[in-house]
Amino acid sequence: MNSQKLPNKGDKLYLMHREVVVIKVYSLFKFVSVRYSEETKEFYVDICALSYEPDYTNSISLRLFKGELL
Repeated sequence: MNSQKLPNKGDKLYLMHREVVVIKVYSLFKFVSVRYSEETKEFYVDICALSYEPDYTNSISLRLFKGELL
């Protein structure tokens, strides 16, 4: 997401391929509080991690760098 255009409270965006709802925007730090559409637990992400379309790009879990498996 272009960090120049900040999302607004209530916007529905995507974190990778899952839809999230913006709860609060911290513009000074470029962080947003979000929750998955089907859940109630809130968490924080960098604004640049969000997009307007789902992203199905393959990725590697950071746990693998530590040698842990699921």
